[in-house]
Amino acid sequence: MGYPLFMWSVFASTNSKYVDKTVISSNCPEVEKEYKKIIKMAEEWNMDTVKDVIFCRRPDEISGPLSKNEEALIHALHWMKERDDVDYEVVINLQPTSPCRINNLLDACIEAYSEGGYDSLLTANKDTPFLWQLTNGKWEYTVDKNDCCDRKMRQELKEEEFVYHDNGNIYLMESKILLDKNCRIGYNPCIFETKGINNLQIDEEFDFSLIEHLAKVQKIHSLV
Repeated sequence: MGYPLFMWSVFASTNSKYVDKTVISSNCPEVEKEYKKIIKMAEEWNMDTVKDVIFCRRPDEISGPLSKNEEALIHALHWMKERDDVDYEVVINLQPTSPCRINNLLDACIEAYSEGGYDSLLTANKDTPFLWQLTNGKWEYTVDKNDCCDRKMRQELKEEEFVYHDNGNIYLMESKILLDKNCRIGYNPCIFETKGINNLQIDEEFDFSLIEHLAKVQKIHSLV
């Protein structure tokens, strides 16, 4: 939709009425180049929305294909502490591969986290338990307690019978939890249900077209 993928996460963060700082953590020269281009344009246009957008160069050793998000989050948290001499209480993780956060999704998540007394939050989309799993080379119907040919209709399922898929859109956690557990998910997480286009992730080339065409059909001009 005309922007580098990571920018939709930046837009979601800068559009929030609660977020103090937006940190782009990356070791990619192209990302840093785009960041500098955007900052320069914002300065020329006197735009205040990007004044708290900061680029944090992530070390190569925690930027590989098997590196964990927690490594990048903890590095950025320590880096910001040293930079600003501020103890940030909450860390929000917005993965670029989940660009769709329309209808103020981020602020709704922050409010649910704050009002519910949770120590962390993750977004998930609701699904039926009609799932198959490959176990020791054999396909098994593992989740639904009913037989696969005698299962309930979706309309018959009780709330507790649904499963929720962690879709990677938004993670939110106490800084203390992140540092103590080395994990984004705390001891008392909130599962925040997302729907529609906000469920979509970009895992392969096809997903770019899927989101762009869906946005076009639904006349969505911004993904935040």
